[in-house]
Parts: sequence; C-alpha cells; structure tokens
Amino acid sequence: MNKKYYKKELDQILLSKKLDEFYVAIIENRQGLLTDEEYEKIIRSDKTIYDCNENEVKNSFKNVQSDKNLKDFVHDLIKVMYSLSQVRHLAILTMIGDDVYNIGSAEFEDLKVNKIIHFDNLTTLYDESNARIRYFTKEEDERLIEKTVLVDVDDESIIQEYENEHIYQEENEDLTSEFLSQVKGRPYYLKRN
Repeated sequence: MNKKYYKKELDQILLSKKLDEFYVAIIENRQGLLTDEEYEKIIRSDKTIYDCNENEVKNSFKNVQSDKNLKDFVHDLIKVMYSLSQVRHLAILTMIGDDVYNIGSAEFEDLKVNKIIHFDNLTTLYDESNARIRYFTKEEDERLIEKTVLVDVDDESIIQEYENEHIYQEENEDLTSEFLSQVKGRPYYLKRN
C-alpha cells in the first residue's frame, strides 16, 4: 500500500467520493518479466486471464510441471510463461491524489507494470439507486482480512457481463494516459523509468 496514506485515511477518502469518481477497467500486465511479488499475486488470483489461448497456456504449465528433467526449474519457467502471456484482470479504480487506487484489491496500481486497456465510468453501468460505496467487514465477506471500503452493487451480473465483453479483446492499446487525463480533467502522461 502507498506509504503516503494510512488505512484509516484511505477509507475516509474512499467513503467521501461520489460514485462517478470510480471506474470499471480492464488492466493488462505490460510486457516484461514479472517480479517475484507480481508472480505470487497472479498465481493467488482467481482472475488470471491468458488472452485467447488459455487452454494452450494451461497445458504448457501442466507439461512443465510433470517433466522430470525440468523439476528444478518449474518455478522460473512458469514465471516466464506468465510474463509472456497476456495477463488481464478486472478492476474498479479511483484516484487518490496522483495515484490510481484499485479498491477491489485495496492496493495502488503500479502503472509501470500494468496498463489500462479499457475503462468506463462506473455510473455508465450503475447509479446511486443501485450502487454505493461502503464498508465491508470480514463477517460479510470471508475473503477480507480487515474492514475494507468497496463498491456495493445490487446486481453484480452487469460487472460480469462487462468483464466477459472486454477481457478477451484483441486490441490492447494502452489507455493509461487517456484514463489519467480524463480523470484529472487535464492532459496527463504516465512518466516511466
């Protein structure tokens, strides 16, 4: 989590935002080898997508894991395979200061590692009558490790439809700068190292 904010401060910022300051987006890993931390996050996720060759990639993983000659290299080989595949996930984003925050994972998005390839304002799918920003507790959702601010929607099928429609899109133009410009209301370009 970004060190500029304490969890309590983040929660207060998120709870004070209007719904139209949140965006549903498809995020894709930029090409390049994943760090160990990114790799661990991806293999723990249930939202890993391998572009349109999912079965091919999964079969390759199985072959590598069962090959006796490769047993000492399995971790590194699979990490490289993930790095070369188009790993995508759905996110609900908002801005916290100059940083993009993913409220589903309760983490800031590293836009040097990930790129936004599709996004829509959340209010194109929902409005205040069928969606809201609120606290969720561990009792309400056992996946949470602490009380967390999330978008609460009455009909989650719309989000699923959005993901199904856009997650496999062949065009993967990097819309990160466009997203930042739209959200900030002025031209803004991601500065990369």
